[in-house]
Amino acid sequence: MADKIKVGIIGCGGIANAKHLPSLAHQSHRLEIVAFCDIIQERAEKAAKQYGTPDAKVYTDYKEMLQDESIRTVHVLTPNVSHCELTVAALEAGKDVICEKPMAATPADAQKMLDAQK
Repeated sequence: MADKIKVGIIGCGGIANAKHLPSLAHQSHRLEIVAFCDIIQERAEKAAKQYGTPDAKVYTDYKEMLQDESIRTVHVLTPNVSHCELTVAALEAGKDVICEKPMAATPADAQKMLDAQK
């Protein structure tokens, strides 16, 4: 694969460190984690240091991260109540999205996410 998929992570807490980031690290031949976002900057910095590319960027504002045109895929790894807002924003920014389960806190939020994907 000539061009690796550039990945951004939103949420660098428990589920990210316990499951997603270690799994993504095994896919380094296919992807590069180039951005990490968390409301606690130190968590994002720690994840970037352990799992990111040498020039990985760290954000505390997901909207700022979503402006990075090099990022193709975003992993939403935050508390369930924020999945809808973050996923819709990422889709509207033209990103592919992987969202931690459950997809949404309510059926209405899930529908908003599906509508944004279309």
